[in-house]
Amino acid sequence: MSTSSPIENISDTARLVATYRAMESDRPDALFQDPFAQILAGKRGEEIVRTIGRQKSKALAIAVRTYVIDEMILHLIKKEGVDTVLNLAAGLDTRPYRLSLPSSLRWIEVDFPALLSYKEQKLAHERPMCSLELVKLDLTDIASRNALLSRVSTEAKQVLVITEGLLAYLTYTQVASLAAGLQAHSNFRWWLFELMSPLALKGVHQTKYSKYFADGNAKMQFAPNEGIEFFQRYSWKVAEFHSLWEEAHRLNRETKLGWLLRLLGCFWVKKYREIFYKIVSIVLLEQA
Repeated sequence: MSTSSPIENISDTARLVATYRAMESDRPDALFQDPFAQILAGKRGEEIVRTIGRQKSKALAIAVRTYVIDEMILHLIKKEGVDTVLNLAAGLDTRPYRLSLPSSLRWIEVDFPALLSYKEQKLAHERPMCSLELVKLDLTDIASRNALLSRVSTEAKQVLVITEGLLAYLTYTQVASLAAGLQAHSNFRWWLFELMSPLALKGVHQTKYSKYFADGNAKMQFAPNEGIEFFQRYSWKVAEFHSLWEEAHRLNRETKLGWLLRLLGCFWVKKYREIFYKIVSIVLLEQA
């Protein structure tokens, strides 16, 4: 593999994220323990991280994102009666194996056939905490995706849809299609994802390693100017909104200059403070 192009395809981003989860798990003050992350990341994940640099700020952001979404999933299952979790573009996520989930819960993971086959092989001897189904599917195949959504809808009561790490790689048209497709099923009550702002996207494109992702057909592109209001036109409303910046402070995972930026933020006008606050957010939508 050429060190100039460590990201060969979008599935490699899953190995990158797994490596970051393994890095967090190795900390003495780890926010979570993912004993499967290193197994799934493998040498390929380590090589990718080594080539693009360890990117401490990105590793911290992934740790915070993972922990906050963990919290939200567990709350929705316990308090809102979610009986089915539909994880689209699940990648190398290990929540069905590492979270304390009810055995009655149904968890469905959807991703490219090759990636899920790899994951299936690596975790063949592990037992998930709940009922787990793997669906090998290209989510850009709209007909197959809609058929899956229809099937899940007929089999479930309260569905939580997760698209962690997916939307940023889609076009506006693809996100709009997904939003409408999910909204068509009234029992798909919740939708959980992270959302980048245009400022965050611009920052990503200015980094020295952004070309690696573009070379691997994994260019980030979705960051709507209207923010979460983008989804309102498809009959979704905001149930929860978490600033990744604020959550990093809460969880003691700020970057080195995080304290200084927070201090400076106290002197910014409200408009610019809110832009910074929403630079990356974790959003839970509910059917309107």
